[in-house]
Amino acid sequence: MPEIKIRSANPNDIETLSVFEHGYYSEFVWQMSLDVSSENAQVEFRRTQLPRRVFVSYPRNKAAIFNDIDQAEAFLIAELADRPVGYLKIETQKESNIARVSDLVISAPMRRQGIASGLLFAAMDLLTYRHFNTLVLEMQSKNDPAIKMANKLGFTFCGFRDHFFPNQELALFFSRFAR
Repeated sequence: MPEIKIRSANPNDIETLSVFEHGYYSEFVWQMSLDVSSENAQVEFRRTQLPRRVFVSYPRNKAAIFNDIDQAEAFLIAELADRPVGYLKIETQKESNIARVSDLVISAPMRRQGIASGLLFAAMDLLTYRHFNTLVLEMQSKNDPAIKMANKLGFTFCGFRDHFFPNQELALFFSRFAR
């Protein structure tokens, strides 16, 4: 992993961060099958290879991500050589001590080098300091790279919600104790 510096975002960062490519490529999708009867409900997710590598658009509008950074619990930036290379936005439910990563974006040329992991570890340290118990990641079912990273970092699947994102896509949720 490159040596990155993590810091809080400020309004001057928005222009730089908004030009990052927010979409990603995937070769797999997590397909859901749902079997519901009057006495049973069974949900299964299966990792399925797509016929070809596809580009997946980011599920949120960039303007919406940056409009409320002052209301987020934290908005962290990863810098390499004094240039932003990624960011992470955390929203919270203080009454339940749960924090949620709503956005995690790494500059396309810097992906798969451990920067997202570094941001997540910094977020967990910050949340522990602020007395949050659990960190939840949300992601599209097509985001195989993020699902693999979540599993690698000890996050476990904890649920899903259909039509969750503004683009109406399914969200998968993974959680882990922040401590």
